Amino acid sequence: MKLTEQHIDELYHFTRKQYVEWYDLQTELVDHLANDIEAIWQESPNLSFFEARNRAFKKFGVFGFMEIVEKRQKAMNKRYFKLLFGYLKVWFRLPQLIITVLASLSLYKILLLDNAGIVISVLAITYAAWSLVSAIHYKRKLNRQKKQKQKRWLLEQIIYVNAFSGFLIFSQGLVQVFNFIDINKLSNIGALMFTIGIILSFLYLYCTTIVIPKNADKHLKETYPDFVLH
Repeated sequence: MKLTEQHIDELYHFTRKQYVEWYDLQTELVDHLANDIEAIWQESPNLSFFEARNRAFKKFGVFGFMEIVEKRQKAMNKRYFKLLFGYLKVWFRLPQLIITVLASLSLYKILLLDNAGIVISVLAITYAAWSLVSAIHYKRKLNRQKKQKQKRWLLEQIIYVNAFSGFLIFSQGLVQVFNFIDINKLSNIGALMFTIGIILSFLYLYCTTIVIPKNADKHLKETYPDFVLH
């Protein structure tokens, strides 16, 4: 006995009921379930589809699909950070390295000025605002996909969630810095360390909120052959 398209649709519905939201993971689980159901039918052809499905589902254990979901999330997070480090490395090659060095020297000189705190605050707020606009855009895109019941992909969610959380982490970091450090009284070493920290933070924020989301469709197509631009 073979599964029909109606059976396959029901299996997709079943995975969604088990709180598996992402189409790529749903497809993997449906494939597992379908193979197990057909194997069960070979041994017990009198079982109904739902009986065979429930028996197949029991093979996943007490926690159901949770273990597979966690493994896939770890794999996709690893892929995401591989993309992130790839983009970050670009900034330490020519010609981006020259821009990075010049920006670092400029920031270092600014930190030694008497009104450094005001200048840094303006720069930080401007950049944070720019990142916030981008982050909100991607957050709304995810919400819109959910409402419209479009196919959702795990890597896509990781990209856009990190875009939003990257802004939050950066903002919280700035608050802590201005609470505990007097920008106007930094020593030469303190200014150097602060410069390195700010430049690395800016690069991280730029990659997570601008670069990776901008190239999301390309990376999703590379990861998922069935991905369709939307």
